[in-house]
Amino acid sequence: MAKRIEPNRKSVKDVLEDLLAGHREAAFSGPESALKYLRRTLEGQGSLPNAVKAVAQDLAADALGQLGRWEDAAEACGLALERLPELEAAFPHEYRRLLEGLTCFERGIQARSELGDFHGALELCDRAIALNLGAHYSAKRDSLEWAR
Repeated sequence: MAKRIEPNRKSVKDVLEDLLAGHREAAFSGPESALKYLRRTLEGQGSLPNAVKAVAQDLAADALGQLGRWEDAAEACGLALERLPELEAAFPHEYRRLLEGLTCFERGIQARSELGDFHGALELCDRAIALNLGAHYSAKRDSLEWAR
């Protein structure tokens, strides 16, 4: 009788590294190629950890923003932001570095502004400020203050 081969289970960190490597390679051909890779990955891997989905949605939001698809970019930003607690739980020691590398706050503010949702853009500014992500979010908030 043949010995059963156990499946190789990757850690969340390994899955994230694979996603980032695949995205880097796809992004060389432009945002459409990067988006295609991310969509295939998100749809094809039902067991993708939520922490990795947060990063994938963030990368998708960036690509969608580059393509000027603001509604889709705003939706992807929302999905990425919803999964931040899972990202923090999976990467407690690297969370701050990962959080600072995300573009979903920047792209989300841009997308909401392009869509005329200035209150939504202000909320994202406030959230970024609360997370201490940089003084430039205070400047963005100040420039949108008229919308309050």
